[in-house]
Amino acid sequence: MTCVLALDQGGTKTAALVADGAGRILGAGYSGGACHAIDGMPLAMAMVMAACRQALQQAGLSLEQVGLVVAGMTGADWPEEYPLLQGALRAAMGAADVTVVNDCIIAFRAGTDSPCGAVLCAGTGLNAAVISPAGESFIYGYYIDGDDNGGTALGRLALRAVYNAQSGIGLPTRLTQAVLAFYGAASVDGVMRRAVAGQLGEPKALVPLLAGVVREGDPVAVGLVEAFGARLARYVVAGVARYGMLGATADVVLSGGVFKAGMPELRKAVARGIQAEAPGMTLVDARYEPVVGALLLGLDRLAGKSVPLASDAVAQSVARFGLSRTGA
Repeated sequence: MTCVLALDQGGTKTAALVADGAGRILGAGYSGGACHAIDGMPLAMAMVMAACRQALQQAGLSLEQVGLVVAGMTGADWPEEYPLLQGALRAAMGAADVTVVNDCIIAFRAGTDSPCGAVLCAGTGLNAAVISPAGESFIYGYYIDGDDNGGTALGRLALRAVYNAQSGIGLPTRLTQAVLAFYGAASVDGVMRRAVAGQLGEPKALVPLLAGVVREGDPVAVGLVEAFGARLARYVVAGVARYGMLGATADVVLSGGVFKAGMPELRKAVARGIQAEAPGMTLVDARYEPVVGALLLGLDRLAGKSVPLASDAVAQSVARFGLSRTGA
């Protein structure tokens, strides 16, 4: 039996799936996140192996039974990092056939059967990529602006709106009371003091709070989210223009927790910004978790053609392992 081992490593978690050649998932494993460029290769590989061992144990298989490894890795940003990561994975697993792509690419594959298009991955951070009809890809990586950096940026922008309202350079907003309640603070000064002391924790924790204030119709919160969406759209527009695709018909896959936070205003703003320049682009939500995109890329390799997202073997086992993002 030819087995495929699929990996998704991000800064927050590492996921592994092992499946047979038909796409039936036999085991899944999870461990902590890591990025080789930030945390070091030893930790990145340790997290990979922890997730792989869990998946293989669940499947009742060993590494020797894996014929193909496909890994979507954070930190695969510069050309030299792909062979570096491939070599590290080969050494860690003893596997010869290893493919490494940026984790944005597996998120794209988890959302569409189209060979070309774009993807916006907005989770803790942001990444974006465009894939041309010729198979070329441009991945933004370090070119992402800090104010666009996913949930981390949205949390900081929400705090900035509260600070601006307090100082008088911004409009009053319901975000103020929501943020004070969230932190259990009596005043904005108290929040600011904790921020200066580095005691506020991760800004992304404010995204659900922001979504709630947006749903209440607060103009400042709504405007913040709409402006954020318009900036995200720029990455797709610039990318498709790079490959002469402004007049093309293709999918733009939305992946990551920010797009699942319950802010339709964000999606609408992204759509407006993209379709104003590239009207043939259609926004689609990622159907599966990104690690399933890595599995599909492996199955594509084995089959010599694109395996449909709706393939019975894949869809049924995805449901069994709770890897669907849309309930499909």
